[in-house]
Amino acid sequence: MKEKIILPFYLRLTCVLISLCLMTYISIVGQSILVPLVIGFLVAMLLLPISNFFERKLRFPRIITSLISPILFVLLIVGVGYFLGTQIAHFKDDLPAFQQQLTTLFHNVQDFVYEHFGVKQSEQLEYLTENAEKTVKASTGFVGNALLSISSTLMSSTFVFLYIFFILLYRSHLVKFIKACFGQSNEVTVMKIVNDIQKIIKQYLIGLMIQVVIVTTLMYIAYLIIGIKYAFLLAALAGILNLIPYLGIFTATSIAAIVTLATGEPIDALFAIIAVIVVNSIDGNIITPKIIGSQVQVNSFLVLFGIIVGESIWGISGMFLAIPLLAISKIIFDNVNDLKPYGFLLGEEGAPVPFFKNTYDRYLYGIKSPDDLPEDLQTEEQNHQEFDKENQINTDNNKEDNKES
Repeated sequence: MKEKIILPFYLRLTCVLISLCLMTYISIVGQSILVPLVIGFLVAMLLLPISNFFERKLRFPRIITSLISPILFVLLIVGVGYFLGTQIAHFKDDLPAFQQQLTTLFHNVQDFVYEHFGVKQSEQLEYLTENAEKTVKASTGFVGNALLSISSTLMSSTFVFLYIFFILLYRSHLVKFIKACFGQSNEVTVMKIVNDIQKIIKQYLIGLMIQVVIVTTLMYIAYLIIGIKYAFLLAALAGILNLIPYLGIFTATSIAAIVTLATGEPIDALFAIIAVIVVNSIDGNIITPKIIGSQVQVNSFLVLFGIIVGESIWGISGMFLAIPLLAISKIIFDNVNDLKPYGFLLGEEGAPVPFFKNTYDRYLYGIKSPDDLPEDLQTEEQNHQEFDKENQINTDNNKEDNKES
């Protein structure tokens, strides 16, 4: 048996740094290809149960189930977008009154500054004029980058749809390819990694949807109690922006405060800020760790660092994709001996166990033996065999019942 050669630390560190540089360079150069591919992969993992339901229970061909699932997902997104669009349309109708209230508020602030600090309105305007150009330039650049990122995402939506379709269609073929790449000796480890990645993606994405619904509901109730106009629109924005850790809460607070100042009393804006902070505290301390949970916990520092790096490489899309990519990386690191120190670095000690862990294990994860394909990634023939077995069992049970009667 050959003795394992261990490279010096400085050589291993050099290889890691070179690999990181190459991956970063490839990520930047291949952004238009990689971002839709990663989004398509994540959504395909989320849609696996729907595709398997049509394939097992209704015995649809895989090519049909792989097409139906992304179509239903697109219809859901369009429905949510249409509903939010109607809310924004109501806000647009009140835009002139909104601008008038902001103007009145601005003059009231000017009068307050003059009365309490003795700064004349002309001096205030001169100061604002000097700094307005810099602010507008910075804001224009930020808005331009955001619009460019959104436009790019919309343009690549067709590719995302195609990626979802083909990943669902060739899911078992892709898993067999991965097994073949690493050889039979590593088959158990490879299948464990595939199972764990499938589990964590489904749990993470389903958890995000639960989180958005709960946060939106809590914010809507809080805004209704305060009496804020456009309560549902602001609550929905808070729920969606909350998907961006740390940064989303500040954006949601700013939007709620500005709209409330323009449409209500200053005290209402203060109550709106307090409501956002309270709901975010509930989300951070109860909803996310205890109800959603995760079998793979990435520590908060690397989450923040990953979001910053993701935004610098892939823009807004990178901010959303940073956490699932970190979780997938940790799964791979934890199952490869030479990479386990990096998995430890990504992890967090004392990770909370979700309340619904047993439910996740029973209905979402469906793991068979290590040598078999994951249940959600089985071939079309295997799914149809399970369908035939269920029908045969039901037929036998009916025959026994008839004999007894």
